[in-house]
Amino acid sequence: MLEGMEGVSTYAVDVDRAFWVVNLITLFLFIVTIGAMLYFVYKYRASKNPPENAKNIEHYTPIEIIWTVVPTILLGIVFYYGLDSLRAQRTMPKDTDSIVVKVIGQRWSWNFEYENGKKSSFLMIPVNKNIKLKMTAPVNDVLHSFYVPAFRAKEDVVPGQITQLWFNINKKGKYDIECAEYCGMRHSYMHSYVEVVDEDKYKDWLDPKVGKQEDTKSKGEELFSQHACVGCHSMDGTVLVGPSLKDIYNKKVTVTTDSEKREIIRDDNYLKTAILDANKDIVEGFNPDMMPTFKDVISDEDVNELIKYIKGTAENNNQAPKKEENKISGKELVQNNGCIGCHSLDGSKVVGPSFKGIYGRIEKITINNSLKEIIVDDEYIKSSILKPNDAIVEGYYAGVMPSFENILNDDEIKAIIDYLKTIK
Repeated sequence: MLEGMEGVSTYAVDVDRAFWVVNLITLFLFIVTIGAMLYFVYKYRASKNPPENAKNIEHYTPIEIIWTVVPTILLGIVFYYGLDSLRAQRTMPKDTDSIVVKVIGQRWSWNFEYENGKKSSFLMIPVNKNIKLKMTAPVNDVLHSFYVPAFRAKEDVVPGQITQLWFNINKKGKYDIECAEYCGMRHSYMHSYVEVVDEDKYKDWLDPKVGKQEDTKSKGEELFSQHACVGCHSMDGTVLVGPSLKDIYNKKVTVTTDSEKREIIRDDNYLKTAILDANKDIVEGFNPDMMPTFKDVISDEDVNELIKYIKGTAENNNQAPKKEENKISGKELVQNNGCIGCHSLDGSKVVGPSFKGIYGRIEKITINNSLKEIIVDDEYIKSSILKPNDAIVEGYYAGVMPSFENILNDDEIKAIIDYLKTIK
């Protein structure tokens, strides 16, 4: 979002000033250095200054003083404005003078809890009020970084530790929240937003008045969103980081328990164990240690609500809402999964082979240290997506492209192949 480019927090002006000072000083030094170099190249060019006329000057006090004093002054200026902006960000208001919000950053979503116990997957705050965030991540998670570009605010979120960040926003609007620390396969999906509203609207949202129409979502669906389940488990059959939860209740599944494979039924006990002790039974085809444990994080009541939602039964015994099925776009999948960062569409060579005219093309590939020619067909493209290091195209390197096994399902791979066929 371009909204907030000018900075909307009370200390944004200090941060922007520090950046401008650094950029202007850098520009000044660039002009002086390159300008002097070009001047000397012209003035002392060989055609006008024969080598025999050159003199060796060993010492010149004035210029030595200049190139020592001037950079020192410039560094002092950078230090002053940098420290001034840092002081504004690090001088935390007292809890009693602020709205304190607990933030949980986990793979791969943000969860916000307010002082009255209300939770949400986005941050709602009033304008012109001190907001203080106390942030952490589960002990078995990874490092994240809470970043709101429009606020000029960024702070690491460390597993098992509490870090703090504050801001006071002077303009209403909606602003992006991003994770600025690479945190795994779904890092790019770890985004939310801050909605800055007037104080009355904030109070109504935080503590809805009696009689106000309630959200139609079931509690289980809200918990599913709040605790980042939606980041790894789809409800429409799509395979993400974890298994899809569509129609899984009372169905058989093969799992690995204590290094032994076994077949079990996904009943209430299984679902409860999967939530509270995710690494006990690992579903075949997926990896351990991806899902954090929710033991001592959510109550038994919340676990039961999640199980109800997964079973497809909300509190009012209605079926859980189903997503409208849309035609899968191979073009969007190629763009969203970063394929065009390594494969061009115009025939140019980048990190990987170009997609232009790829289908039906003859390629030389290396398999098990043996070079052979193949025709690029559906089977080859699917294998390249799921196991990219099994066959390396001549002129390229192994270990560069990640595997999309357990990330893209068969329908998505087919959509990508259909799209590649159109790139002539």
